[in-house]
Amino acid sequence: MRPATLYLDFAPAARSPRRLGRVLLLIGGIALAVGVFGWSEAWSARAQYARALSVAQQQEAQAATRSARPVAANAAEVARERATLQAARILQTPWSDLLAALEAASIDNVALLSVEPSTIKQAVRLTAEARDPTAMLVYLTALQLDNRLSQVVLVSHQVQLQSPGMPVRFQIQASWGGTP
Repeated sequence: MRPATLYLDFAPAARSPRRLGRVLLLIGGIALAVGVFGWSEAWSARAQYARALSVAQQQEAQAATRSARPVAANAAEVARERATLQAARILQTPWSDLLAALEAASIDNVALLSVEPSTIKQAVRLTAEARDPTAMLVYLTALQLDNRLSQVVLVSHQVQLQSPGMPVRFQIQASWGGTP
């Protein structure tokens, strides 16, 4: 028996491309062309949006510089703003602490004649009358020892020679809320 002849072809002849390969190549080429066209459209749209954004930012900057110019304030608006600030200051005044401090310091020999608060300076000016200088100093010391008031000082005093008993009329200035 003779063995069968075996033919080995190490370099086969080139085959001709088939129809399916050609169709796939054509479809791939078309897809590539559509992709490149879509990419170029997206790139031009992006550039157009960037230009529009740049123009909008320039217009916004110009508008900001125009609005940053000082506008002449109306006199009525200025007066209204000042009145509002003054009302806010008055509302922030610690009236209960101030009155409680004055009541705590009251003594029999001193009559409180007037209380003049200044909300701008956060200070109060008291006018009082004492029977004698000792009562005046006791009242001043009582106000100085109260924690609700600060910088309590005797501004002026005068002996009332025309009044019976010669009382001492004096003025005290005090601050609230720390230094004025």
